[in-house]
Amino acid sequence: MTSIAIIGAGLAGITLARALAPHARITLFEKARGLGGRMSTRRDDARQWDHGAQFFTARTPAFREWLAPFIADGTVAQWHPRITTLSPDRPPYPRPWFEPHYVAVPAMNALVKGLARGLDIRLQTRVAELERRPAGWRLWDEHGSHLGDYDWVVSAAPLPQARALLPLPDRIFDGFAMQPCYALLLAVDDGSLPGWDAAVVREAPVRWIACNHRLPGRNRRAGALVVHSTPEWAAERLEDDQAEVQAQLLEVFCTLTGVAPTAITGARLHRWRYALSAEVKQPAPGFLLDPQARLAACGDWCLGGRVEAAFTSGLALAGALARRL
Repeated sequence: MTSIAIIGAGLAGITLARALAPHARITLFEKARGLGGRMSTRRDDARQWDHGAQFFTARTPAFREWLAPFIADGTVAQWHPRITTLSPDRPPYPRPWFEPHYVAVPAMNALVKGLARGLDIRLQTRVAELERRPAGWRLWDEHGSHLGDYDWVVSAAPLPQARALLPLPDRIFDGFAMQPCYALLLAVDDGSLPGWDAAVVREAPVRWIACNHRLPGRNRRAGALVVHSTPEWAAERLEDDQAEVQAQLLEVFCTLTGVAPTAITGARLHRWRYALSAEVKQPAPGFLLDPQARLAACGDWCLGGRVEAAFTSGLALAGALARRL
């Protein structure tokens, strides 16, 4: 049976692996300690923060059909938040949403964890090098350890990592781009917070604030906020002292929301080097594929971002590969 190595265990990689499992021997490699990629979740004893993707929409019939059983069994729930818009120089005002928004329950990574059951996944394993072999590819980690030989290698990692690892012509990646973002994770007593559940922010270093504990299926008694910076602000400070970056974002948050600094009982910062995907001018077919080299790549960055794009990209690549196996 054909062997395929998939690098990255976010939604794109897991979708691809699940679709190809009947046709090939699949091994997933994930450098992080857990699954989910940007659908991952941080926790402490009482709180949790979905510090990457905050929600997702379902705009295509294929994704809506795929989601239906997860909605039925409670793994996915529709989110009905009280949304406001914040700006340093204007009063807050309500912000309506005109399409359903969804979250996974009890955390964003629950959807990927459910899909991953039964798959061969190697966590905390960073694929650092591909060696061309007569019958395919040999994989090595950063310590020089052999990770196995495979007929095909697919990157489901962020664009810069795929570009650095796959021995493909650089021009094949032209037209795609990703941007960074900082996530500030705060512990705040719910009684000290505003009445809204999430805020879109304008004209500030922050672009999004969410009361994570008020999402469906979360512990509502343990106040947990996620504050996302703008990509432009993050790019200018990506290598700055992280304590200073955290302090700056904390000050902006308190100014925007009116939350007193003394009400914040905990804070941590996460630096997403590859957080947001730029719009793709020519998104079709939604993946990269070199049949001669037996190399491929998929991910939300192939279709301009969003959780749905990760699913669509992984599923589309699975169809293209299945026809070649």
